[in-house]
Amino acid sequence: MNPRKVVKQLVFFAKREFKEKKPLAVQVLRVKSEQIFTKGGPLKELSVRRVVGAFYLVVVEYKENIRIYYYSKKGELLKAQNLEKNKKLMENINKSTIREFQIGNLKQ
Repeated sequence: MNPRKVVKQLVFFAKREFKEKKPLAVQVLRVKSEQIFTKGGPLKELSVRRVVGAFYLVVVEYKENIRIYYYSKKGELLKAQNLEKNKKLMENINKSTIREFQIGNLKQ
């Protein structure tokens, strides 16, 4: 499945979660790639980057906790996890991802 269809599928899932479970906010996020190898001096000649683990995240935010759904590049659900919401965790998620879609109000 191409990336546009995967994002559309995840947006549909996010809208359904927001409608059915009434959270504060739902976000569809794409994980940024990490640099694993570089060669060269101040000007990089070669840079190798990759995404480790999940490629997309759907973050459902409630008052005291968040639920994160991990999806592969093909749009397959890998796992889901409930975590307590704290500022450090939310900053880490925002720093390492790119927002594809958001519904609801985010209060940080």
